[in-house]
Amino acid sequence: MALFQPTKFENPYTIHKFEDDFYQKYNLKKVQFLGEGMAGKVYLVKPKSGRGRWQAVKEFSHYPTEVRERNMKHFVMETTVMQLVSHPHLVPCHLAASGHDYSAIVMPYYPQGDLVLSGRQEPNRVHRLMSQVARAVEHLHKWNIAHNDIKLENVFVDGSDDAHLGDMGFALRLKDPLELSPAWRVGGTKVYWSPEKLAANPHDKIDAFKAFDVISLTALNSLTHL
Repeated sequence: MALFQPTKFENPYTIHKFEDDFYQKYNLKKVQFLGEGMAGKVYLVKPKSGRGRWQAVKEFSHYPTEVRERNMKHFVMETTVMQLVSHPHLVPCHLAASGHDYSAIVMPYYPQGDLVLSGRQEPNRVHRLMSQVARAVEHLHKWNIAHNDIKLENVFVDGSDDAHLGDMGFALRLKDPLELSPAWRVGGTKVYWSPEKLAANPHDKIDAFKAFDVISLTALNSLTHL
């Protein structure tokens, strides 16, 4: 279970609109910059009123113009998957909204950050966290969704030391689990590509669901390094 519970917003199962300032509209205040990915920046936020829980907001900028289409594609896909599929080890969407300058997703804040393992790890902990991620991936696959960017940086750990898979912007929704996809559509971060992806030409058809083995090996490899 996540350490923090969400501030209550209106029905989150849609993309809301805001005209002026997102943070003013939803009574939120930025506390700290948490990180940045290809399509968005993430901030720790808290209610301006002082009551309620701290959360994370991911902003997808609409500028410069040349990145707007890419960022909006990631925003819509991430919002869709987070709202469509619910699981104890998937990061949920508390609210999604879009304005003139940027779009935003409100989600839980995970105080232990992501699962970038450094140094020697306790084997039982790594096995437990990987099992939780595996259950989240399996649940996505039941919905014919390939996460498509599974990596340690996209697994977040809450205050109870439980794992939550997030960052769904690269996800692929397929017609059935046996459907193959062009290699150019599969795989987010190169160091986590599957062997099939590494060996394929851009238009070769490959299995989009084969990514979890790579992150598992990366995590388990930490057990042998001091």
